[in-house]
Amino acid sequence: MLLVSGSIAILLYWLWAPRSEALGLATIVDGPAPADAAQVIVFLHGYGAGFKQGEEVARELRSAGLPGDVSVVLVQGPYRSGFFDYSWGRNSAEGAQSRARVRSLIADLHAQHGIVLVGFSQGAAVALDIAAEEPRIAAVASFSPCSIRSREQLADRDLRFLLAHGTRDGVCPVDRSRSLAKLLESAKKSVRYIEFDGGHEISHEAIKALAAFATP
Repeated sequence: MLLVSGSIAILLYWLWAPRSEALGLATIVDGPAPADAAQVIVFLHGYGAGFKQGEEVARELRSAGLPGDVSVVLVQGPYRSGFFDYSWGRNSAEGAQSRARVRSLIADLHAQHGIVLVGFSQGAAVALDIAAEEPRIAAVASFSPCSIRSREQLADRDLRFLLAHGTRDGVCPVDRSRSLAKLLESAKKSVRYIEFDGGHEISHEAIKALAAFATP
């Protein structure tokens, strides 16, 4: 009985404990080392996803013409979502911790130029919140966010923006991106907004736009 209880406790800890800060966030780099790259893209996946989603985005970006001298850094969320998937947190405290850890990772990349920060779904919300305050970010691409905490601060930043959202998104309403696009346009920011006939996904049109957006 004690053995079973101990095994359950270990399993629960494995499922709920975040990745150790001492290890840093888990990453995969597609392309050259960030310090040597002509441009660096940092991709943050959606809730309940992980490297697989990022690897697919990287493959599609290369197929869409993203140059080989651009580094694509895929970052895995520090919190587990089930047995094999990951997230950026389940509450505001965990979200704040995730943002701090991504900012620390960005500093450690030693990129030669301003970083293009990209996110999908929960990762898009994290990317937008980081872009509102991180000076190393030069441009941000947000695909289908569910929430945006820092929209007013974003309007005050000198950034380039690429936004995309499906009109039939049943997970994160399209109005989240529509309203942000209107706010940024009224603030005279450099923004491109793509609205496509689709659900909660990254469209091929958005991938093509991102490849051009991130090409130096």
